[in-house]
Amino acid sequence: MNLKQSFLIAIILGLIGLAAWEAYWRSKPDYYKANLEDDRYLWAEHRAKVESATERDIVIIGSSRTAFDFNTHVWEETQGIKPINLATDGKPPLVFFEDIVENTNFNGTLILGITPLLCFSPGVEQRNLEAKIWVNHYHNQTYAQKLGFWVSKPLERHLVMLTSSELEFYNDLDLKSLLKTIHIATDERPDNRFKLLKFSANDEDRNLIMFPLMVTKPEFAEKVQKVWNSFLPHIPDYEIIKDGIPAILKKYEVAAKKFQERGGKLILIRHKAENGWNKHTKRILPKSMVWDKFVQQMNCPAYHFENYDFMSKPTLPDWSHMNAEDSKTYTKALVNKLIEDNLLQKTN
Repeated sequence: MNLKQSFLIAIILGLIGLAAWEAYWRSKPDYYKANLEDDRYLWAEHRAKVESATERDIVIIGSSRTAFDFNTHVWEETQGIKPINLATDGKPPLVFFEDIVENTNFNGTLILGITPLLCFSPGVEQRNLEAKIWVNHYHNQTYAQKLGFWVSKPLERHLVMLTSSELEFYNDLDLKSLLKTIHIATDERPDNRFKLLKFSANDEDRNLIMFPLMVTKPEFAEKVQKVWNSFLPHIPDYEIIKDGIPAILKKYEVAAKKFQERGGKLILIRHKAENGWNKHTKRILPKSMVWDKFVQQMNCPAYHFENYDFMSKPTLPDWSHMNAEDSKTYTKALVNKLIEDNLLQKTN
């Protein structure tokens, strides 16, 4: 057999292997879907829209709770304007808020989704550093990086086996993640690893859409709850961390004041959390000591889920995020409430 034939056979066998691998993961549609990875590249594509946004436009920032709970398609159907969605899974909004205020002239409406433990806890500095990486990527991305993202889009849209995340979910399909699943537990080396599970797929507007199995298979949702329970009880009480909180609130206040002085409108949204999560929030960041002071300092409209029936009505499978259908109902209700309160203008 000559070298040419060997090379051809190797290519054919490789393609057969890839096809089989793709077919295997496609056989698990409840767990995996082909979609663009919600990474710094996709975020940067949407961040660029802020440069030309006007006072009529809306920008959404916040962490995963905001990305899950809002559906920008329903928002557009309800109000007539599709928001620019800059919510980011696993990252506090402060760095992104400061970037918009300091590096753009945007003076429209900014929706700031608040997850207290990810916004006000002094222990989230590492998450802020990760947010800065995304902001720096947007401002410094090279033509080669832009080209690479453009080339990768068709592959990511159609190949489930490319499922991955910068958050390195335990059930991602890239080789690095698959290798991490290999662990031989013994009495001396129990399997106590932090197994953050991927339980959503994002669309190209960066809406996070929860997998249906989180509702249809409660045992999967319980695995996610178990992850939250692995660290929430260990976060120190308010009395231990309270000295670091005022400085964080001040940073938000400074950005808010500058944004409002140039005509921007700011709206705060405190999304629902179930008691399994919220009991820890109350212990670590009491509402009267943190949220109420935050709202006062920000000097803008604020909506807390405990004050509105439609905001507290959905049941959250993992204690922290809405399923896809509830997010649609919730988005429509909230947008209509903001229109009713003259904070948004209906255009359709």
